[in-house]
Amino acid sequence: MQDTERLTLKTKIGYALGDFGGSIPFQSVTLFIVFYFTDVFGLSAAAAGLIFAIAKLWNAVCDPAIGSFSDRLQTRWGQKRPFLLFGAVPFGISFFLLVAAPQIEAKFAYALVTFLLFSTAYSIVSVPYGAITASISSSPEERSSLTAYRMAFAILAILFVGGATRPIVDAFTTPQEGFRFVGLLYGVMAAIFTIVTFATTYERSRVTIVEHLGFIERLRIVKSNVPFLLLNGAIIVHLAAITVVATLVNYYFKYNLRSEALTPLAFVGLFVAAALTLPLWLKLEKKIGRKATFNAGMALLSLMLVPLLLIENPNPYVVIAVMIVAGAGMSTIYVFPWSMVPSTIDYSEWKTGQRHEGLFYGFFYFSFKAAAALGGLLAGLGLDLAGYSASAGESGTLGDGTLTGIRILLTAVPIALMMAGIAFVHFYPIDEAMERQFRNS
Repeated sequence: MQDTERLTLKTKIGYALGDFGGSIPFQSVTLFIVFYFTDVFGLSAAAAGLIFAIAKLWNAVCDPAIGSFSDRLQTRWGQKRPFLLFGAVPFGISFFLLVAAPQIEAKFAYALVTFLLFSTAYSIVSVPYGAITASISSSPEERSSLTAYRMAFAILAILFVGGATRPIVDAFTTPQEGFRFVGLLYGVMAAIFTIVTFATTYERSRVTIVEHLGFIERLRIVKSNVPFLLLNGAIIVHLAAITVVATLVNYYFKYNLRSEALTPLAFVGLFVAAALTLPLWLKLEKKIGRKATFNAGMALLSLMLVPLLLIENPNPYVVIAVMIVAGAGMSTIYVFPWSMVPSTIDYSEWKTGQRHEGLFYGFFYFSFKAAAALGGLLAGLGLDLAGYSASAGESGTLGDGTLTGIRILLTAVPIALMMAGIAFVHFYPIDEAMERQFRNS
């Protein structure tokens, strides 16, 4: 099959199921691991934070290294797909071990080791998985379509994890038993769906084997790719902004709006709108291009935060309606960055004659994780500067200054970050004409 042919529905769904399977454990960690570490396993909040910090430092080395290694692999299954086949079961097992809650004395050591194992297993599967987008087709339109399917299933995974995890845990006698079953169930699902993706996906572009690269050489290659750096910068600030919003929504509904029970509805509206509007953004892309469409979506998300900044005590249901529209704008970050990365890889090959799919995806995945960490750091520091205290909040004594600080953190800080991201994308130099030049060279 030639790169210019359309990808089949079977291929798109098969590929998307891989992100559904991978996102179930990953989103479980994102949403619940701090609660699990502190309230179920018995670690202090400081210990949980230290484990996260160590894991992020490990990812800075691990993700690019796995990507670079995948660029040197040559098998009858391709370069990237073997990681799905042989990494699926260890990935599932690592998640089970992470939340198995054994009754041991060395809790910190167990949590640290299993979290590092999970982070490594996730990278072994996810970095080559993402790089398949660049090798499965050379068509920007097909890459965008494939990514849309992928991200729709990723959003479904977020909704599934957010809606099912706590009820499953609560159905057991103890939370330890509940999380142990969640680890088994989600681990099996992750392994099965990853293997399904291996079986239904193929690498169709030509394979280029590259030489072994040291860490400094990897950095040099990445630094020389200006489009990739601009896209990476956009992703870091955009995702940091979205992380701040997602974190502060909980505080905003609980303290500013006094409507904590409506928080889940706000999140569902945000992500359902993001999933349902994916096809509309793809249609707009065909008319104005990926870069302009990406910026339009993020501008819409930024615009929807303005009334929440200006109005001190809006109606909670009006806020939910605003978040639904914001979700439509947020939809673009789930599609276009992932479909633009392959173009930066094509650019690098066009300039240097070497193709480093895994290397660039390794750095890109690390940027996603770093952005989430940056967003969490900004949210935490901002709440501290605003004078937030959980004990004061529970007693209903948050001062006006703290409430104003929460509102500013939810709105002004993300708006500023997203404006920077829009500027990064504006200067991103690859357009449709340049992409045609890549394919014809």
